[in-house]
Amino acid sequence: MATIKLDKAILEGSEYRYAARLKVFITLLFLASETGELTTTLSTLAQQTQLTIKQIRSALTALTKAGKITKSTTRYNTIINICNYESYLML
Repeated sequence: MATIKLDKAILEGSEYRYAARLKVFITLLFLASETGELTTTLSTLAQQTQLTIKQIRSALTALTKAGKITKSTTRYNTIINICNYESYLML
């Protein structure tokens, strides 16, 4: 099991100003595989974070625009890759 580190610089990032976005990003960090990828659904993320699907969709869009994640959707799932995932791991 990997340990995730958060840098103080997160306090200066746009994620910190929006609680839902920060909550989604931290959740993604913890759920990602060793490669920084996870396959999930919007409704699953909503249940795990106790946010609405609209908040999840908005957070994922903002995180994509900020270059924190990339995502692709299939008919049934959303595949999310965390950019520079290895920089969030404590070795």
